[in-house]
Amino acid sequence: MKSFAPALCIAIILLLSGVSSCRDEQGTSEASEEQALTRMPEVMVAQISRRPVYKTYTAVGGISPREVSRIGPKVSGRIKDIPVDEGDFVEKGGLLMLIDPFDYERALEHAQSQLGQARASLERAERDLTRMEELYRATAVTEQNLQDAVTARDLARFQYNQAVTARSIAKRNLRECRLEAPFSGVVTAVTANEGELTGPQMQAFVMMDMSTIKVEVDLPEEIYSLIRTGNSGTITVDAVPGQSFEGTITKIYPTIDPVSRTFMVTISLENPGLKLRSGMTARSRVVQMVRNDALAVPGDALIRGEDSYIVYRVRDDIAERCPVSLGIGGDALFEVTGGLSEGDRVVLRGLAGLKSGTRVRIANGEGSPES
Repeated sequence: MKSFAPALCIAIILLLSGVSSCRDEQGTSEASEEQALTRMPEVMVAQISRRPVYKTYTAVGGISPREVSRIGPKVSGRIKDIPVDEGDFVEKGGLLMLIDPFDYERALEHAQSQLGQARASLERAERDLTRMEELYRATAVTEQNLQDAVTARDLARFQYNQAVTARSIAKRNLRECRLEAPFSGVVTAVTANEGELTGPQMQAFVMMDMSTIKVEVDLPEEIYSLIRTGNSGTITVDAVPGQSFEGTITKIYPTIDPVSRTFMVTISLENPGLKLRSGMTARSRVVQMVRNDALAVPGDALIRGEDSYIVYRVRDDIAERCPVSLGIGGDALFEVTGGLSEGDRVVLRGLAGLKSGTRVRIANGEGSPES
């Protein structure tokens, strides 16, 4: 019985050693699989699809308003009121400045009085002429008397017309005491002060219509034949980071600068909220050419080879080296004319050190760059 106990202990020890060995082998196998998975390169892919591809040219220009006006009074006088300040938005017809109207109101009253006298004189001269014509037909007066009455009537009519003109001028001068905004816009400069004397030779305000702005940029002459009015342009400005604005080419200048070999185009765009201001630096992407239904590959997937471009296409988690032929190229997308099919997946991220035939791990999510 005593000899049996040591044998039993030995058996138990051997059994436990076997279980431990199995567990170690299983753990080692799982660790090896995890290490193998970890060693597989992780890549981000994008699916090839059909979409518009734009070929663009980037240029830098400055923002200017659709309309700018330097405004001054048309009559002289002392400034009574300036209800606006720099930076204020003023609707068309809004008051910018009021000149003291006292003298102009008196001038209008005088002109109206003179007009009344001239009207009375004309009516009297017309009556005298009518009576003189009757007397002349009755041979009661001479022809000279009749001609004198005609002359008096004509002189009275001339004086009446002069009085009408004088009253119109007086009314206009009184109206011009109110200097009003010629269009809806922003007051960008005020150079007059209340209480000062002003006159027609003085500039008092600068106004800009910023509801629509324009950007003028220079483009190289080699793309002159590719640019058309109506082509689109995308504008970005440093002062409004992270936002772009869409515009349209509204003018193409007809001459080429002989020194820079460039031509100028004007891009017009709406400016809601007046975020864009005159003088800001604008970077524009002008569309030269567009393919509306092109098979597109992201530019980040392209690698320049000796004779052509290549991409790494992923099928069944295996990366394959694939030469491609390209058409027009945009900033982020390029037209594919050969080598890929719609629905193929190409590597966007993780290209460093990648070789054909390598098994890869695809990261969650797919890239989708815009054109």
